[in-house]
Amino acid sequence: MVRGTKRRLQTTEKQRAASVSRDDTQPVDEDFICESQSSKAYARLVGVRRNVPNIDLIEEQFICGRGSEDVPVSYTFASLSSDNGLYRFISKIQFAITRDFDTKRTVLHDHSRNGTLINQEMVGKGNSRELANGDLISIGIPALIVFVFEDVEDRQYPDELLRKYHVTSHSLGKGGFGKVLLGYKKSDRSVVAIKLLNTQFSARCSRAIAKTRDIRNEVEVMKKLDHPNVVAIYDFIQVAKYSYMVIEYVGGGEFFSKVVDSRYNRLGLGESLGKYFAYQLVDAVMYLHSVGICHRDIKPENILCSDKSERCVLKLTDFGMAKKDARMKTRCGTPSYNAPEIVANEGIEYTPKVDMLLEPRMRSLHYFLRIPPFSEEYTDMSMDDQVMKGRLLFHSQWRRISRETQKMIRWMLTVQVEKRPSAMDLMNTEWMRCADCRQAKYDIQRIVDKGKEEKPADVKKKRME
Repeated sequence: MVRGTKRRLQTTEKQRAASVSRDDTQPVDEDFICESQSSKAYARLVGVRRNVPNIDLIEEQFICGRGSEDVPVSYTFASLSSDNGLYRFISKIQFAITRDFDTKRTVLHDHSRNGTLINQEMVGKGNSRELANGDLISIGIPALIVFVFEDVEDRQYPDELLRKYHVTSHSLGKGGFGKVLLGYKKSDRSVVAIKLLNTQFSARCSRAIAKTRDIRNEVEVMKKLDHPNVVAIYDFIQVAKYSYMVIEYVGGGEFFSKVVDSRYNRLGLGESLGKYFAYQLVDAVMYLHSVGICHRDIKPENILCSDKSERCVLKLTDFGMAKKDARMKTRCGTPSYNAPEIVANEGIEYTPKVDMLLEPRMRSLHYFLRIPPFSEEYTDMSMDDQVMKGRLLFHSQWRRISRETQKMIRWMLTVQVEKRPSAMDLMNTEWMRCADCRQAKYDIQRIVDKGKEEKPADVKKKRME
């Protein structure tokens, strides 16, 4: 291998969206390599990179690699030969897949110099690992995903979902109601996230059940939204005890993980980055309120990063508690981020301005200093009293934050609803016209402009009808 090839390749791939490439997408004929799903096939390798075909596995052994006259292989990756760096990264024998037809076990054997990965984990030369339905197969580094392994006998998902999507076993996250898996659209191989929600998790633990009504509410809310800082929904399928939401894939992980990253000494992102991200969230909240939606649970765990770059695009997600009404009464959300009018829980109506109080609390906690303004660790006052009285503790670390920023946060944390600013009020401040906010506005506008360049037919395919 040419010296430095692997390092350059890793750098290029890491610049893509969090271990999964979304650039290698094109219209695909599902029967590119096999005229029909062979009745003899025990599994299929689904190609997820440009020009990598789908391959039915029929024989007891299948070998992938560059191959040569002396080293024959079943599939040569010749379609990738135009990408010299990537192609030379592949060994003559990259891996072999064997099938025991008696036990119905399928095993991948790694023969490569640079390694083969299953679900982002290295197998390693000379090692073997059993394959399961939906496993990702990568070459060298996690980002170089080439195949999804599909066992034709293991159809654990409904046909309505499988007709349109390849569902992998790679988990993007999980919660009390279910999990989120990586998937691919069959029409163009584009990456999606598939949210599996169990509506009948336990008859004895009703609180752990995702109610069908709540799921449909989330879907209906998301269908109305179209903003670069809001996760898009593409499809919704409900069968038996499961609901499946197909949503936009956002590869950079939770915003919470970014803020506590060791590169920032676990002290928050600082003022410059804080302003860059603040503009995006305020713009997103302003959009939500303009279409009559109140999120009601804005927190770092419900914000995703587009990629791992320092100045990434943020995406609001998890609209399970969102409300379309202008007036609300229900107590909901996360206690340390709740507005006083929600905490009061006295049947008093509240407005979408609760989002404006959630956002600065999250900002003061994570953007700048990672210090909680309200916490159960403050034993002199209950959490509810801290929230309802607006008691904000400015620790010594706040000395490195400008007075203008401190003033903005105090304004947004105003207990009295009528004195609390709206998203529009914030957008009209000088604070939101700083260089960092202007850069954020420019970056978001580029995304919007790129979307407008798409053909109408393409746009229609990407969003739910």
